Amino acid sequence: MSRTLPPHNSLLRIAKGDGEHFDIAGAKLTWKVKSDATAGRFCFFEQVLLPGDTVPLHLHAFTESFYVLVGTVTFFGMAGNGSSLQASAGDVVLAQPETFHGFGNESDEEARLLSISVPEHQRFFDAIADADREAPFAAMNREVALKQVAAIGADTGTVFAVPSGS
Repeated sequence: MSRTLPPHNSLLRIAKGDGEHFDIAGAKLTWKVKSDATAGRFCFFEQVLLPGDTVPLHLHAFTESFYVLVGTVTFFGMAGNGSSLQASAGDVVLAQPETFHGFGNESDEEARLLSISVPEHQRFFDAIADADREAPFAAMNREVALKQVAAIGADTGTVFAVPSGS
């Protein structure tokens, strides 16, 4: 299957603060580049992590790259030793395919990062945005919203770890 670039031959600038903004169960994200602008090759969004914000453990069949823009983000996995690592502004973290990963802001300051990924990942977020338009996550308590996100993930190739007893 061959892909062609969108019908333009110029540079595209997405200014600071511009992009498609959306929230998922409290997570604040902004699409900076969606896959239709890259002929389906990649996409990326900026995420703001307020102090205490976390993204739960999940996995998918593709690599996800994170570039920390501001602050410090703690990344964690499911290794038996409870492994985690901290990444600060300018650091890059790769989550390999089929590897449980999550991250959060354990500091007292806002953190921001870019998530660079593939169109399959965008499909998950597009499905989340569609569900949010039908039944806003902001109107749900966090536990209910996260269960909804996990169900959408199961349909789009993102699997969330479920705590014991759930």
